Amino acid sequence: MFNDQKYQNRNSESQAVIKVKTEDQTKQKSKIVAILKSYESLKEWSDLGQWLLKLQAIFKSYQGTYIPKKKLLCKRLAQCLSPIWNKAIHENALTLYDLILQILCSDSEYDLIQDLPLFSLGLFPFFGFASIQCKPMFLNILEKYYYPLKKELLPCMGGLINSIIVGMEDTNEEMMKKVMSSLDQACESVGVKQFFGLLWITIIRSVRSRLGAYKYLMKRWTRQQQIELNENELKEDDKMPNKSALVINALLASLDDESSLVKRAALDFMSLHCKIQDNVFSQQEQLILIEQALLLFQKQDHAVIRRINNWLIGEEELSENNPNILYIQEGLKRILIEEQGDPLKVLQNWYMQHPETVQLTLFQIGYSLAKYIYHKTVQYKNGNQNEKLVELLKGGERLIESISSHSELIIKSLFEQLNKHMKDQKQDQIKECILIFDFCLNNLMKQQFSDLSKIEDLQLFQQRTECLQEFIIIIIKELMNLTCEQVFETSISQLLLEQTVDCINKIRKRLEILENDKELQAVLGSNYNKQVEPSKNSILVQLNQIDIDIISQYCNYYIEINEYSINNEQETLFPILSLILLRSQLYLMKQGNYQYQEIPNWIKQLFKSLDQGTNKINLYSIQILIELLKSAKLHQNIQSLTDMITKNSYQDLEPFPNILSLCMDQTQHTHQNNTNQHNYIKQIFEKLWILLDQNYHDQMIVEFLLYITENFQHVFVYVIESSLKQGDQRRFQIYCRITNTYYKRHPNKNTGVGIIQMLNFLEHENPLIRYNTKTWLSESAPFFFRILDPIMIRLINFQKDIEKKNEFSLDLAVDSIKKLQSLYSSKEWFQPYIEKTKPTFYEDENINTYYKLICLTLIQFIVADFQNNEYTKINAISAELLEIVINNTINEKSKTQILIQYFNTILNKFDQVIKSKDQVLQLQLLNLVKVFLLHTYELQKDLSPENKVKLIDIYDQQLFFDNLVIGLKLAKVYYLKQRYLNTIVVGIYSISYLLPPKIINEKIILILTSLLALLKLCEYNNSQIVKSFRRVSNVKILKNQKQEYNNNNFQQVNIQQLNNEQFSIKTTLSGDDFEEVMSLSNSIRAIICYFFQFKYDSKEIDQRPNAAGVLVDLFTLNLFFKKADKTLKLQKQQEQLQFENFPDTCQMLLKLFPQIIQSYLECWRCSLKWDHLFTKGCYIYEYDKFDQFNKQLKDQLSKQEEDYSDEDQIQQSILQLLKPCSAHFTTTLIQSFLFIWQNEYSVNFYADPKINVNMCKLIEIAITLQISPDDFIAAFINTQQVQGIIQYYQKNKYKKGPYQFNYDQATFENGILFFLYTYFSSVLFQNLKNRELIRLWNGFLSFSKSLLQSRHINTISFLLEIIHLMSWKFSPKDVLEEFRKELHTQLRQILVILAEIASMQYQYVTFTSSSLENFNQTQFDQNLQLIVPFTPTIFELYTEYYELRQKDVEKTEEGWNECFVQRNLFDPYQQKGLKLEQQDFSKKCSIIALKTLKRLSQVTLINTYEVSRGERIVENTKEFMALIFPLFEDRENQIIVESASELLHSILKLSKDQLSQIFLNDILNIFNKQEFFKCTGRCLKFWTEIIDIISDKTDLLTDQLGNNSKILQGFTGLFQSKSAEILKKTKGFERVCFIIYSGGVDKYQSKLSSLLDAILTVIKDINQQHEAITILIIFCIRILVLRLSQSSLTQVFRKIWPYLISMLIQIFDRKGKQANPYLLISGLKLIELFSLFQLEEFYFYEWIFVFDYFGITINFQQVEQQQQQKVKITTPYKFIPYMAYQFPMTANYNVDYENKLYPDQYQQNLLKKKRLVKIKDVQEAQEFESKLRQQALYLCQHLIDINQQRVEVSPQSLEEIIEAEFISLDDYIGRIQ
Repeated sequence: MFNDQKYQNRNSESQAVIKVKTEDQTKQKSKIVAILKSYESLKEWSDLGQWLLKLQAIFKSYQGTYIPKKKLLCKRLAQCLSPIWNKAIHENALTLYDLILQILCSDSEYDLIQDLPLFSLGLFPFFGFASIQCKPMFLNILEKYYYPLKKELLPCMGGLINSIIVGMEDTNEEMMKKVMSSLDQACESVGVKQFFGLLWITIIRSVRSRLGAYKYLMKRWTRQQQIELNENELKEDDKMPNKSALVINALLASLDDESSLVKRAALDFMSLHCKIQDNVFSQQEQLILIEQALLLFQKQDHAVIRRINNWLIGEEELSENNPNILYIQEGLKRILIEEQGDPLKVLQNWYMQHPETVQLTLFQIGYSLAKYIYHKTVQYKNGNQNEKLVELLKGGERLIESISSHSELIIKSLFEQLNKHMKDQKQDQIKECILIFDFCLNNLMKQQFSDLSKIEDLQLFQQRTECLQEFIIIIIKELMNLTCEQVFETSISQLLLEQTVDCINKIRKRLEILENDKELQAVLGSNYNKQVEPSKNSILVQLNQIDIDIISQYCNYYIEINEYSINNEQETLFPILSLILLRSQLYLMKQGNYQYQEIPNWIKQLFKSLDQGTNKINLYSIQILIELLKSAKLHQNIQSLTDMITKNSYQDLEPFPNILSLCMDQTQHTHQNNTNQHNYIKQIFEKLWILLDQNYHDQMIVEFLLYITENFQHVFVYVIESSLKQGDQRRFQIYCRITNTYYKRHPNKNTGVGIIQMLNFLEHENPLIRYNTKTWLSESAPFFFRILDPIMIRLINFQKDIEKKNEFSLDLAVDSIKKLQSLYSSKEWFQPYIEKTKPTFYEDENINTYYKLICLTLIQFIVADFQNNEYTKINAISAELLEIVINNTINEKSKTQILIQYFNTILNKFDQVIKSKDQVLQLQLLNLVKVFLLHTYELQKDLSPENKVKLIDIYDQQLFFDNLVIGLKLAKVYYLKQRYLNTIVVGIYSISYLLPPKIINEKIILILTSLLALLKLCEYNNSQIVKSFRRVSNVKILKNQKQEYNNNNFQQVNIQQLNNEQFSIKTTLSGDDFEEVMSLSNSIRAIICYFFQFKYDSKEIDQRPNAAGVLVDLFTLNLFFKKADKTLKLQKQQEQLQFENFPDTCQMLLKLFPQIIQSYLECWRCSLKWDHLFTKGCYIYEYDKFDQFNKQLKDQLSKQEEDYSDEDQIQQSILQLLKPCSAHFTTTLIQSFLFIWQNEYSVNFYADPKINVNMCKLIEIAITLQISPDDFIAAFINTQQVQGIIQYYQKNKYKKGPYQFNYDQATFENGILFFLYTYFSSVLFQNLKNRELIRLWNGFLSFSKSLLQSRHINTISFLLEIIHLMSWKFSPKDVLEEFRKELHTQLRQILVILAEIASMQYQYVTFTSSSLENFNQTQFDQNLQLIVPFTPTIFELYTEYYELRQKDVEKTEEGWNECFVQRNLFDPYQQKGLKLEQQDFSKKCSIIALKTLKRLSQVTLINTYEVSRGERIVENTKEFMALIFPLFEDRENQIIVESASELLHSILKLSKDQLSQIFLNDILNIFNKQEFFKCTGRCLKFWTEIIDIISDKTDLLTDQLGNNSKILQGFTGLFQSKSAEILKKTKGFERVCFIIYSGGVDKYQSKLSSLLDAILTVIKDINQQHEAITILIIFCIRILVLRLSQSSLTQVFRKIWPYLISMLIQIFDRKGKQANPYLLISGLKLIELFSLFQLEEFYFYEWIFVFDYFGITINFQQVEQQQQQKVKITTPYKFIPYMAYQFPMTANYNVDYENKLYPDQYQQNLLKKKRLVKIKDVQEAQEFESKLRQQALYLCQHLIDINQQRVEVSPQSLEEIIEAEFISLDDYIGRIQ
């Protein structure tokens, strides 16, 4: 083990012994041994003084050179130099050192080198705290004995420098000179380069040595400079060896030091010897130093900042010519990029100190600054770190505000970066750059750029405007470099173009203000008068010729883009490109004073796109053109251009005759027809009119239409009237709908255009057109004034002509009255309107409604006298109209008696037209059939028996209902389908009382099943599941502008095409898939509501005329429903009362509920985000997690009708049926829900989790019904499914003994409880009244009580999950008095049952048959298997594991440990889930129970007990935990132990104060078990916190130290005892270590004295101890290092450092014997830990064990291991560190001291190197020693490498190693024993 030199020393010593044969020498030796033995008995410092004097007396007269017990003597002397003793003791000890060294060195054959570790053990640490009297003695020893060793001193020079360098801080000038002289001698001994290299190492790793080191360097180098003037110059490489790593890291460490004095000293040194202009370091290294120096600006330390300025700037001012400005720019940029410290604070303070550098640096760092703030903002938002976000934004605002006058430089920096990325075509970077740009303008620099109109400083405005203008020009210029294809291919274009438009708008807004002197004066205030008039124009940004050329070129480029968009139907970028064109042209004409002499090509291209482009392109082209027209007043150049466009607006417009138009346009113009001119306005409006038919009726089109209407009314009239003349009523209908709101606000602008022609359509020969016109009237119900006003004004004018006997047109008058009469085609809306609404134009107070005005006008016409008989038509038609008006007022209906005579004939004809598929005639006949049906209803009460039989025969035959169903199925046109539905519903209503029950039941089943089938087949159901934006209501259209719509193909249909077999349409006129679903849904609803006699809310229909569909006619007729008395509240009735009139039919309808709901699910689209519900389970309810969901639900429930989309209207239609059902037939409805639910969730254990849409829809419907929770639970309990469960457990009550496991039953009740939990977790959070709470809880407890007979794990777990959920959502604390006993009893039973399952007390046997007749799930073999869906707690575990498995994380070691429990529950590769043995099944159930208890037990108890009943919570916890504690004894079952530990840990964390003392004994019993550490890593982590918690309540460490006092009292003879006693004592000491490890930093500092005494007892001489104890002691020391702060370590270890180092020396120097390998690896771990934590005291001794130098390379040459029995090492020095002898014996080693620096060792940036743990346990016993030696080599080389690096270590990685060692420690001890 030892080299030749060591053997020579020992030989010389042996020879000296031989020479000492005299009797006096023998006596001296005996006295020394005796004195050394007496050391242990010393108690006072005075005793120690006498002890030292005795030794002095002996050594003063000592004869010979051999000193016995040299190691022990040096250790005792080292102890005497402890800081706890006074200077007298220290002086005596130093005297002894001098005497001993003098004796030893007097022997010429003695080599002090090998004994340096022994003497340095006490000497090196001493100088730092030595008294002024002792320091010269210390230095004298170095000068006499150390420095003469010359270069051989190098191995320990690092410790020596670290020892005495602190003397440079001595305030005694004479002492400081002595120290400096001593250091000079040290330098001379080992060499300049070696000395300074070790000095730089000292600066890196020793904080306390830095200030002294810099003082020495400053003095030495300053003096050296004087010497160098006369002698050879000292090489820089000697002063700064390996400066690219060693020196720069020393400087960086000093600048990062907490001490301001160290920072100042380092900066002073850098100012003198590392000036930037001297290029001492490379540019890269200079930048790193500058970056670190700039970081010091985070704090306003003026002394430090002054020194930085001196070093960085010097006396020169910073300017563009100063080369250092480049370093500053790059340094600031790096700080931002690397996110070092607080970059914003650095910048703010730097710019505050050096405002002149803002303009010099901001442009260069602008992009990095903006990017840093943007990324941090996104990071904090995504992480919900609101406090950090607020602080960041405030810091950003303060910084921007401080540099506000130059903030445009940031934007310019962004431009440059964007330009660069665009040239390189880096798409991702371009996108990021645009997002940052947007963030800057609209967030970070909002005050500076977002509103330029608020900038008062015109010069500042000029700068920022030019900045934005520069961006605009850059983008346009770069855009033109792309081909059309490239523009549309990239996803970046849209973002770029949007920002361009935004910039143009910002500039334009400000310029518009500046162009007005008054506004300018208001902005400038007192500064206004200071502006010089000639300079005024300079304020306004004038485009230079280059910019004008680029914008002009863009026009040509736009024409290409436009043409490309038209040809390739590219719509995405067309709007934004066109908008840029317009904005830039307006900017050009206004600011560049550019004038067009003729219509430019880009405008002609826009009109071309109107003719040839897609609908969207048309619309966007119109938008640009109209905006251009609106901008005419901005500037005369723009006005000139718009005049060219509008001058031909009267071209080709021929006025319409009055008989066809009510237009009140008073514009006079002469009709012209000149083919050489083009009417551009007409072209725009014609295209707008066409677009109405393409479902583009959004806010944009409304604005465009109104603009044309107001400014070009002649064009407006001509286009509309021409369109209607051609039969285009569809577009006019849409036009009216989308402009109703506008004309309601401005009725005086109503012109009546198109009214006459629209009303003419009411008499059109095509029934579809007639019906469509009636629909228009119904939609116009709230806005009838638009129709009435023009007609009434014309009629009043005719009346005035009659009174004045003026001539008037008879045809025109008759036609006007007929038009008024035609309005009664929509009388259900018209009549209420005229009776309630005041005329908009009539001022007579007596005539306050349209109804009175119409009556008055008609009476006047009726009484009017006419000389010409032809004019009497007016009288007759007026009387007829008045009769209609009056009849409708009193609601009297005409009756007819033709039903029996002609109805059968009509039905036969109807049968023929269905077969011939004549759709037009079908529609006509359906109207006629409906009339007959209504008459039937009126006449049936008075029918004779004979006639009644005839009617029954008619309606029972296939010609009626069967044909209606057949016709409905064959109908291709929506409106025809709707009339069929209308007729079917009216038919049911009309003849239901007439037909016998059997017949009506048959017909209802036929009709409903057909309707439900059609509902499922609707194309609407095949589109997206989520809510779409296909169509929104008219009110919503006017509020919000949507960019994307799905085009409904509303094309005008020719009436002649309806019977063409090849013409198949599903959406014509106003119908589409949505309307079809609505009609079917409303029809189903109408039928069911009729038989159940549900009351309709008339307001509902009044507000939604267009969505009413089938029901519109029914309500106006008021034939079938009696109006409910609004003063009576709706009383809930028993189901039997609903069946008064049609009991059989109602029963039949109830059975159809599941089929009805299933059909409704097909057309229901989820409005909520269902990301918490899956086929295999749902997430745990937590208020915070469900907060967003609840907000969505609340918003959905409170949505106003005008905001309804198509999906909302369909949902409302469904709910309007289900809501009354939920009120009257709650149980049946929920029963239907459960039936469907059972068929949707997954029972396949290994199926992947996925979202089942129908499950989500079902729950959404259920919660949207808003059933009160207490009503819901009451009905839920009464369902067949729940009653079946209750009956099952009434028959199969649990009895002690084996439990019969029924898979079918368990799955069934699991699904029911899954539904209940999902419903309660999703239902809207609401505050229930006390009586509702009582009813809710009592209802649930009555159900759960029966389930307590179950021992199915999912059932019991779900009960606890639901109670936990209800305790949060429906807190029982206010009403506990009503059910306290039952709730607490059940909760206690649930917890106990789960604990019993967890403790595996149940034996399960399979059960072979299910008692549930209605259980329709797939039947499995009856065997033991886990049930799905999972409970929420287990589902959360499953989803975590599933996500990890998807990423293959669980295959890693870390993933395996993290997923240990989940793998055993869910691992698909085990394939045991479907068929388990009793033991495996019980284990899995145990895990589920433990996880459930862990998550829910304490929280649920706290939520269900009053605060004053805390003792009951403790009792319940104690009761079920008593069943859990035995699980800890089964250490073989680590999964269960881990889960139980997790449970105990969670309980203690929630209830530290109450439970820690109660469970103390149980925990200690577990803790003191022999196999406590036999567990998983996660389990041990739980126990660290458990032990820490209980130690807060009791002095656990003291107790353990007391219980194990024998260990601490007598380690010496420990392993001479019986093995059982040995094991017990070692286990006890392990627990002491674990308690310390479990505590926080310094938690046990005050209680370590007895432990340290025990440790000292052992480490005094480990040769007398068993290796196992030494390993334990080392392990304990490592834990102390982890759990003590640096200051505490210094204090605690001050006493034991000599012992520790002596112990390590003993481990590695075994007098030629190989140490125990387990002991060696422990020693290596301890040395590595000291190094990892950079304990400064250890650096006095590190050289003893490893090569303590820099740039060393350990070279080795492989040899056969059999050729050598020891390690052979060749070095330039005699002393070889002890660890080197532990290198692998398979090689010879050569240590190279050439100070090599490899590329990977260069300091590349400011970051510290990550320190890795090198020494790890070796598991393979056979390879233990070889791997140990390999690790020793790696560690030694690693410690050499990091000497010139700054490093950091993760405490977490060290803790993981310690925890792993706790687990493996017993095995190690066992191996040693």
